[in-house]
Amino acid sequence: MKNNRTELHILTEYSPFSMGFVIITEEDRAIIIDGGWAAELPNIVAHVGDRPVAAWILTHPDPDHIDALNHALKHSHPIVEATEKFIYNFHSRDFYARYGNAAAIDRFNHYNERIRDRIVAPVAGDTFEIDGLHFEILFSRDEKYQVNANNDSSLVFRVTGKRQSVLFLGDLGPYAGADLLAKHGKYLESDVVQMAHHGHGCVRKDVYEAINPRACIWCCQAWLYREPAERDYGGEQYGTMRTRRWMEELGVTEHYVTKDGDQVIMI
Repeated sequence: MKNNRTELHILTEYSPFSMGFVIITEEDRAIIIDGGWAAELPNIVAHVGDRPVAAWILTHPDPDHIDALNHALKHSHPIVEATEKFIYNFHSRDFYARYGNAAAIDRFNHYNERIRDRIVAPVAGDTFEIDGLHFEILFSRDEKYQVNANNDSSLVFRVTGKRQSVLFLGDLGPYAGADLLAKHGKYLESDVVQMAHHGHGCVRKDVYEAINPRACIWCCQAWLYREPAERDYGGEQYGTMRTRRWMEELGVTEHYVTKDGDQVIMI
């Protein structure tokens, strides 16, 4: 049965922090983005329902983004077979072992053999369509990002529907964020932005200035949404309150924060 609208379901967390989304398309199919920890899987399944899953998109292999899929693979959950394709582009295990966190990708690689014929590895510049939604890949992994290796391997993409566009930044940090801005500039402009790295230790203010969003999505529990601005991660990476102040200075007044529970917006 067809819908007359496309819904973006913003999923709350049942873990200290995570990131997960489900899109319900006009063709009444689902698209999953990341998913979070294993504890989030029941909520993902509840939002997907009995719909076929057109795609499961992973931004990067940190466990708060891919562990739900790890768990589904390990336990042969029916949602795995319901998924048409898995879209991600990770570095090799050796790269993450040298520069990042290889533990999550070790678990993932152990179980993903059964989906290898359904994996699509996009690169920057790729575009594709799913049920009337236009996807643009704006950033993909590059081995030059070794300081913040896991986060700076995030897949950055924009989804444009009939009503508005949503830019997903994954966990991108300031180093890759600077290159994202240098490459795309004002082309980054989007109606809604998923705040990078849960709103803290993320891309710089000038990236958000170029995006010029009307609304922000914060994958934050209450403790993280109120994280002090003065918390210093090094390398121009600050706490959530500073990022919130940037959005206030940019005049953004519409915010969707996962601490407030599951939410739905139209795209």
